[in-house]
Parts: sequence; C-alpha cells; structure tokens
Amino acid sequence: MDISQINSLTTSAYQQQNQKGKTEMGQNQFLQLLVAQMRNQDPINPKDGAEFASQLAQFNSVEQLIDVNSGLQTLQQSQDMMSASLSNSMAASLTGKQIRAISDQVNLSAEGDSEINFKLKSSAEEVEVIIRNASGNEVRRETLRGLSSGDNNWTWDGKNDSGERMGEGAYQVEVVAKNGDDTVNSLLFVEGVASKVRFTAEGVYLSVNDIEIPIGDVEEVGTDIF
Repeated sequence: MDISQINSLTTSAYQQQNQKGKTEMGQNQFLQLLVAQMRNQDPINPKDGAEFASQLAQFNSVEQLIDVNSGLQTLQQSQDMMSASLSNSMAASLTGKQIRAISDQVNLSAEGDSEINFKLKSSAEEVEVIIRNASGNEVRRETLRGLSSGDNNWTWDGKNDSGERMGEGAYQVEVVAKNGDDTVNSLLFVEGVASKVRFTAEGVYLSVNDIEIPIGDVEEVGTDIF
C-alpha cells in the first residue's frame, strides 16, 4: 500500500469519527492505523521517525481541544438551564403585579372602552391613531392635535369610523406622529395587571389586559406606575 494512501486513510478515519460527534477517535484505532503505516512503508526509503512523533503530537493536541470544547458545551448547557429556571421563577412572581410593557395590541371587551397608550419622543402637532382588526383592515382612524412629549393616551370607544360597535377581541394599533413634514418617533405600550404566565417553547408570555406580552417586552413592574 502506498504510504500516502495510508496517510489519507488516517486523516479520513479521524474526520469521520469527529463528524459523528464523538470526543475520541479513539486512540486504539489511531495507533492501529499508525502501525499499519509503519509496516507498509518502503524499507528502502523508511518514514522519518520525527514525522511519526509529529503525527502523535498532533493527534494528542486535537484530542485535548475536543475535550475542552466538550467541557465548554457542558458548561453552556448548565448555564442555559440555570438561566431558564431563573427566568421562569421571576416570570411566575409577576402575576398580580402591575406591568408596563411594549405592545401595539389593544383588547376590546364586549362592553366599555379601551385605552390606547403611547409615548412620543418629542411634542407633535398632529398624531393619527389607526386601529386595525385581526384581518389587518382599518376600522378606525382618529386625529389628535397638539400633544406633548412623553406619555400620552387616547380612549377608544370601541366604534369604527361609521359609528358601529366593533366585536370584542384583539386589535392592532398604529400611531403616526408628525411635526409638519417631520416624523416624531412614537412607542405604543400597555399597562395593567399581569393575570397569568404562559410558558412555551418560543418563550415566556404574560397576560396583561387579555393581551399576551413576551416577557422581554416588559418595561416596568410595580404598584406605582399609574
């Protein structure tokens, strides 16, 4: 067997084992291939002993790197589990607390109004509040004027532009604020008591005013935010 073919076989075998996710080749298989390489070398032109030593050193270095990588992966998994457990415990403790969170959703009950809250980066001459149903169709557009920077709100009476009462459920809200031709940055948010927590594969959600809020969108927690 040609010595280059055995070298190729040695490298290929190691790579195949590594691709299977094993932390070792293992050592016996590598040594067997190395012995086969020595037995089949050209006696007239024997392989340099220093090269064999180099191959062994390289194999040992790769093994050490694999062990380090495996240890880091185990550590990361442990940290992820601890983080998830801590996050779940903190989320569960939020039930019954007053929450302020980023959300462009508003829930309309069978009777009554719904408050729409938003924050303006600067004062705005004109602000349009646009409400859309679950299908994305616009049902109400209201124009507000002369609003200051900071927190603002508008109470929706639950009716569309024709004065008809809309059905209960979740609606999407958009705020477009302007000073002349300049757009003013705005942010919609919801305030209310967190009634429950839901754990899913996608993340943790709080229910506030019958709207599901990703826990990462919570801005404030407390009893004095209103």
